[in-house]
Amino acid sequence: MATQKLNLLSAPTFSWLDVNGVERELPDTAPEIIRVNANEDRITRLDITDSTDLTVQSSGTVIMNITAKDAVLHTQIHAGYGEQIRFIQVFRNGSAVSEVTAVLDDTAHLELIQLYLNPMDTVSGIQVHQNGRKSVFTSNIGYLLDGEDALDINLDVVQNGKKTESNTDVKGVLRGHAKKTFRGTIDFRNGAAGSVGAEREEVLLMDETVQNKTVPVILCAEEDVAGTHGASIGQ
Repeated sequence: MATQKLNLLSAPTFSWLDVNGVERELPDTAPEIIRVNANEDRITRLDITDSTDLTVQSSGTVIMNITAKDAVLHTQIHAGYGEQIRFIQVFRNGSAVSEVTAVLDDTAHLELIQLYLNPMDTVSGIQVHQNGRKSVFTSNIGYLLDGEDALDINLDVVQNGKKTESNTDVKGVLRGHAKKTFRGTIDFRNGAAGSVGAEREEVLLMDETVQNKTVPVILCAEEDVAGTHGASIGQ
């Protein structure tokens, strides 16, 4: 077992807020290696019960149904010129460390859907590089946490290409003594002129004993861009 720092915030803030990242002990076991060439005409479904390294490319839909206990998941996605990829992850009743890295070329579109159902103690990191002109990234994330569940999500969208678009929508419910941290960063790099990015989170707190942390960040190195973020927290 080796301790690693995960889900590091792109622009660190005060340490006492305890949102700059997390530490986890990761097993040394070798993961199963899976390569998927997605197909527009069918849905590829993967039932994940152990640590896995996954590579996805070509247009199509891929679903990961994750029921593994203490698994380490690495996913690499490459959406080439004009390709459209829908990638769905469902985490059910098990702890996991998940890392998704995606690269989008010109006019590519990646749709990411994640659902966390009683994820116990799960750390999930997503990094998207919109290198291509007019590339589009959309993500819809939902979670239901209860009891002692803990969920830590870090979404980092780097918009490099001109006229790129990103849109993130997060919704969730916390019950019992559940804990959740969501970091959402939109990073407009130099050269991303004409790009737009938006992120929103809606959280419903069912009990006073839950802990919720929402950390929206917008970084900007380009003038001609538009970025928005917002959070709604209710009881």
